[in-house]
Amino acid sequence: MTTTKRKLPSDYLAQGWCQREYAQKKSGKSVYYDAVDACSWCLWGAMEIALWNHNIDNQESNKLGRWLFDHNYDVPWNDAPSRTQAEVVAVMLEAEAAVLRRSTEAAP
Repeated sequence: MTTTKRKLPSDYLAQGWCQREYAQKKSGKSVYYDAVDACSWCLWGAMEIALWNHNIDNQESNKLGRWLFDHNYDVPWNDAPSRTQAEVVAVMLEAEAAVLRRSTEAAP
């Protein structure tokens, strides 16, 4: 039996992060979070693509969203001009550690 690590929102953010849009392609043009050419996501777009790709379920997405809102990590926080990708990834990692199941392995 082979298991693969599921791609969590923090993985998408580490791959690429954007502001003022849910997702962008390489040119910086806005695209839907699930677009084939999307290569960067905002804090919330990363959760949407992880949910869309079945890497997290609805309950996990809701818990992540609640944790982020409860800690004031909202859209204006993501879009602050001084915000960095490293900060956003760190917050998502903290949220995932707080609310997701211990196992990050996908079912066979």
